[in-house]
Amino acid sequence: MMNCTTTFGSSLNNFTIVGINYRKSDITIRGKFSISPEQFFGLIKEALSQKIEGCLVLSTCNRSELYGICNDPRELTDILCNYTKGERNEFIKQGYVYTGRDAIEHLLGVASGLDSQIIGDYEILSQLKYAAKISKENGGLNSFMERAINFALQASKEIKTKTKLSSGTVSVSYAAIQIIKEKIKDLRNKQILLIGTGKFGNQIAKNLKDYLPGAAISFCNRTDEKAYLLAEKFDAGFVAYKNLESACNEADVIMVSSSCENYIVLPSFFVSEKPRLILDLSSPQNVDPLIKLNERITLMDVDEVSVILNETIFAREAEVPKALKIITETLNELEDWHRQQANSPLIQKVKSQLLQLNEAYQIEEDKEKIHKTVASLAIQLKHSVNKGCECINALNSYLEKNLELVY
Repeated sequence: MMNCTTTFGSSLNNFTIVGINYRKSDITIRGKFSISPEQFFGLIKEALSQKIEGCLVLSTCNRSELYGICNDPRELTDILCNYTKGERNEFIKQGYVYTGRDAIEHLLGVASGLDSQIIGDYEILSQLKYAAKISKENGGLNSFMERAINFALQASKEIKTKTKLSSGTVSVSYAAIQIIKEKIKDLRNKQILLIGTGKFGNQIAKNLKDYLPGAAISFCNRTDEKAYLLAEKFDAGFVAYKNLESACNEADVIMVSSSCENYIVLPSFFVSEKPRLILDLSSPQNVDPLIKLNERITLMDVDEVSVILNETIFAREAEVPKALKIITETLNELEDWHRQQANSPLIQKVKSQLLQLNEAYQIEEDKEKIHKTVASLAIQLKHSVNKGCECINALNSYLEKNLELVY
């Protein structure tokens, strides 16, 4: 397959996103394409070793996406399929590919919460920032991609400020809190166990303490130290990972936000027959679906949790046209910036040629006239793809105005 060899001028056209998300695939399929934060480093290095100019990995419970600059989108698709458990035929049926302006528009939509399963959900923003940080630290965020991310963050901030797209403070973690309140009317003395204390787990922990103050909350994580520190921070209980089975059996509510490749909560854990609510917010799923066979246990995955917010979603959808207008404006600004950057070497060369013409024709040097000519050329190049003609016109125009000294 052809390797990528791009210039800055082609960065926008070759900017590519390949991914799979909740719109066409369920949690089981998405789980196959999931990429853990620990795998980000290796995947970025793999992409760079194949001469892909820039690579960013975004993987959440709702999506797995690769961003990069390449000549052929199949380069990124190959890496995604080879690096995960996802099959190529599954990606062909349920995945997507965006290039050029469409890819930038998708990025802006993701950052703004327009592409979230719960519209206006801004949890994705911190995940995008983290992905950009990891990419930059590992040499995967080139100048164009970094600027594109900055434009996306700018659009997100403007949409959050000028619209009500995120009104109501709704997110997957908040939706989970609402389900707990609905399913369990009296939370006093109820045992709530949170498994997984990463970035998403931290947000869940905060919501648990803020909205369920009467419950007894405990934290568990594969790395005991992380769970212990979070328990100290929120004045909650700590459960060592080796005691996970017994803790699950004692809990009334279990929330799972871990990122294990295999099931970590199993049917065999539950000996006592008291009713339980289990919310699996992980991708891939970390709770064995066979638990649903236990009539005393209610198990919901991330997709089922997300659908409870229809009324809020309806209100937010009315704000979508305003958000799309901001995205279009931001996209146009990015394109203008990109053209300026792509044309900069050419403009500098024209400026150098004008100075040489001044010397050759013994024209008295006038930096103001040269500046005006170059500025006029820059404006013309913003609206023209025929750069050669525009440069010739600029040079001819300058000479016509200044050669009276020669004649």
